[in-house]
Amino acid sequence: KGHDLLIEAFAKLAVRDPDIHLAIGGGSPKPQEREQNLLKKIKGMIAEKGLTERIHVVGYVPDEDLPLLYKRARMFVLPSLFEPFGMTSLEAMSCGTPVIASKLGGIRTVITSGENGLLVDPADSEEFSDAMEKILKDPGTAQRIGQEGHVTIQKQYSWEAIAEKHIAFYKKFR
Repeated sequence: KGHDLLIEAFAKLAVRDPDIHLAIGGGSPKPQEREQNLLKKIKGMIAEKGLTERIHVVGYVPDEDLPLLYKRARMFVLPSLFEPFGMTSLEAMSCGTPVIASKLGGIRTVITSGENGLLVDPADSEEFSDAMEKILKDPGTAQRIGQEGHVTIQKQYSWEAIAEKHIAFYKKFR
């Protein structure tokens, strides 16, 4: 889902910041042939760019490990050109992690760019790498966006918020 776009943008950022590293997670616990072929392609792109020491493909991450990893990350990036909703972005936001996501998918209904996340055109590698650099170089912005993302999730997507929406819906039709 856009790994090629992320690698391209990261390559631009890596020139400007020689200490930055990228971890790419995701996939299934038992990858089938199609997923294995995609992984080979991704690793080939990383090698082509000379970034094998700086881009770490970690693969499948168990659900119970995700909150800690989101909290430890300096940002979460969802580079896909099409994402119906982007649940992983919501998970990262709930952990207070600044999120950079595609302005082309459904997550744009949740993220207001510059307030509770950053929305970019993932096909524009300059815009994409600039957004990542902004989060890295401006800790105040990163912290504010992370906090606002967390608040957004609590207000709109917590169990309590969802329950209140359902109750209001049912009361409307009594």
